[in-house]
Amino acid sequence: MTSAPATAASFDCPGGTFCGWDGPEGRGAMIVQVDASCVLHDIGNGGVGDRLTSYWNRTGTTVGLYNWTGDYWQLLQSVPDDHRGTLPHDVDNLTDAVSVCD
Repeated sequence: MTSAPATAASFDCPGGTFCGWDGPEGRGAMIVQVDASCVLHDIGNGGVGDRLTSYWNRTGTTVGLYNWTGDYWQLLQSVPDDHRGTLPHDVDNLTDAVSVCD
């Protein structure tokens, strides 16, 4: 996982990656950028859990966004390849992990 603290332009995300921002519509700080490796990226341990607001999936596969409940990983949303957008209010700022190839 790579954190990029700089402010990103709206939905500026390299091909082959999943990108996430702390603001709506791909704005604000890019808090997560992960490649298409089929693993669970624990962004909470990286210090950016519970901040994801918008995303763009360019990995070539489905990505799952997960919340750590204290007991298990709860699926918040599945994001198909090449989808981008702002999370619904009920799952905004809850993501603790990004699972590529979900």
